[in-house]
Amino acid sequence: MNLPDSLRSVQLNLFQKILLTTDGSVTKLLSLYTGEAISARRIEQSVRSGGAPAALVCPSDAPLLHRKIMLADGQRNLVFAESVFIVERLSPSVQRRLHDSDTPIGSLWDLERSEIYREIIDIHAGAHPTTAGHFGLPADTPMMSRTYLLQQHAAPLGIITERFPADSFNA
Repeated sequence: MNLPDSLRSVQLNLFQKILLTTDGSVTKLLSLYTGEAISARRIEQSVRSGGAPAALVCPSDAPLLHRKIMLADGQRNLVFAESVFIVERLSPSVQRRLHDSDTPIGSLWDLERSEIYREIIDIHAGAHPTTAGHFGLPADTPMMSRTYLLQQHAAPLGIITERFPADSFNA
């Protein structure tokens, strides 16, 4: 995938480009990059009905799992992620593990040997004050983000947006 024109003027290093365009596991890439195990720290998680993004193609009253997590390597926060999943389309074991643990969802799908298709629907650069706060940075800190739709068995399963400070991963 090529970067959108809006990001052509932004100086990105190779790893940042990979993070923004991969259709694979960000958790695994971060682990390779840092040489450390990556953990997911749950910031917020709830099940609510209504307000599903149109791309999820689900009934308006479908229960949705809203989740915010921080991926970290034990020393530093690396990537903030917000996700929305259609609860009834998640397997019972993934539902239970998401409720009971902070395991990254990609790792849960690996345990199940689930095939998930990721389609990037947006890549963006710009300030995101709430996310910057999770990194302990000023509200106007430039952030990089990507949003992707997850599908399983040709049906939308969820949407994830991942963000990280634009000056991350420069080493």
